[in-house]
Amino acid sequence: MDVIQRAIEKKYQISDRDELNQQTWEQFQIACRGKKIFMFGIGEAASYFVLNYHKDIQLDGIVDNDKSKQGFCVGEFMAEVIDTHYDNLIVSDISVLNDYGTEDVVILITSTRYYSPIIEQLEQMGITNYYLLLMMEANKRKESEEVCMQDKEAMKKAYLEECCKQRIERKKIVVSIGYYGGHGKYITEQLLKRDMNLDIIWIVKDLSLRHPKGVRLIYEKNWKKYIYEMETAQIWIYDIALPMYIRKRLGQIYIQTKHWSSITLKKFFLDDMSTTDTKDEIETIRYNGKIMDFIFTGSKFDEETCRSGFAFQGEFVRIGSARTDALFRQDNRKKVYEKYNLPGNIRCVLYAPTFRFIKTEKRKFFNTELDFEGLKKVLEKRFGGEWIILLRMHPSIRQESPKMDKDTFVVDVSEYDDCQELVAASDITISDYSSIMFEHAFINKPVFLFAPDRKQYVDKERDLLIKYDELPFPIAETNEDLQKNVINFVQEKYVENLEKFMNQFDIHEDGHASERAAKFIIGLIEKKERESDCGEGNSIDSYIK
Repeated sequence: MDVIQRAIEKKYQISDRDELNQQTWEQFQIACRGKKIFMFGIGEAASYFVLNYHKDIQLDGIVDNDKSKQGFCVGEFMAEVIDTHYDNLIVSDISVLNDYGTEDVVILITSTRYYSPIIEQLEQMGITNYYLLLMMEANKRKESEEVCMQDKEAMKKAYLEECCKQRIERKKIVVSIGYYGGHGKYITEQLLKRDMNLDIIWIVKDLSLRHPKGVRLIYEKNWKKYIYEMETAQIWIYDIALPMYIRKRLGQIYIQTKHWSSITLKKFFLDDMSTTDTKDEIETIRYNGKIMDFIFTGSKFDEETCRSGFAFQGEFVRIGSARTDALFRQDNRKKVYEKYNLPGNIRCVLYAPTFRFIKTEKRKFFNTELDFEGLKKVLEKRFGGEWIILLRMHPSIRQESPKMDKDTFVVDVSEYDDCQELVAASDITISDYSSIMFEHAFINKPVFLFAPDRKQYVDKERDLLIKYDELPFPIAETNEDLQKNVINFVQEKYVENLEKFMNQFDIHEDGHASERAAKFIIGLIEKKERESDCGEGNSIDSYIK
């Protein structure tokens, strides 16, 4: 089912304006005579338009409201425009239309769901010559059951076959996390220091992300560029699951870093069907578990849970947690404080609750019950100085954080691109069930747990790998208990409990995990350069010691 048919089934093509409901391609073609044609939107429906109409309609420009896409060639985002006359068109903001008279342009709106606010934008500029792709296609389908559309999946398959015939580039590494961060960021930094002329590609959701020289960004929805880079790279470094249509070729190496550190609280993937509950999701995880060569881990506990959660069949490489190296860097506090214009003498607590996952509701916004003002008072009483609270909502619901009522001493850091830098900059962490709780513990900083919905969460939502009461952190289910835990906190006793806990799981972070990871990866590359794909190689230990 294509994007147009999905929209039709949801009745998005039914507007309260009859003139929109009746739009046809014939009307559009007449309206375009002698006019400049701009496409508004570069999402999935825009790809549909390019596949079906690029030979018939000459575009003069492309507009999109997403600032992260503006200023780039459309070919960076849409595989379908490659090798068409649209390829080099630059994505602009709506102000580009001011360069033309309102009667001199025709706008093709490709959004199938959010066309109303786009229409409002255009009409505020005095532009009334706009046509909706969805409406014109819906009316076309009324007249004929035949839909002139190329089979995108067949195209992908054919293109993949061609890419798989290309030479695998020994020094090409593809990293996929979705943003520039996590373990991959710190591993990449170490790889770049080796000055080995590596070609490092990151698959991201936003091409405007800050990234270091020596890294190329590829937009994740541009399937042509994605497939090509994947099928010609020697090494894949992922902390998510790669799609099943990607083929792992003989000699390619797949390293999974996962997106947590040496220990995690909640069960995941195949051991937690509340988050992996569809047949496709299960098959994707099993496929990944089968083709992964290595998983970077930081403890025996990490290895046992990954073996089960991923149905992993490869080898573990215990290097530690690369992203925790940030905790040992002194400059991260300055970086965060400068970002939010915080006085150097102020102290901060990072509050980072996780999302709530109800089976029928997916990720759900959690309206915390934390008493921010009461917390600030007890922190200042117990530890002295002036305190602020850094609020970090989970990435999957961070767009909801502006809805929360916040005091002036609460700083919303949900959009900050590196959570580890926030932890490094903070003096204390407060969480509930997020595995971020372990980050500060690696460097003996105080961690407090605030879980007002503990019974609901533990009994009905997520299964835990560690009993909650066995965690080495003071636990509270009410604001009163949290404040008591802060007042009664004893650093020496806390560190003693941490040491017992970390020793129990054989966890030892030291700030050098990314160096070990980079050394291992360089060893793999050098091995491939020395030997044939089928030759015998060295042991894993020889690459990391």
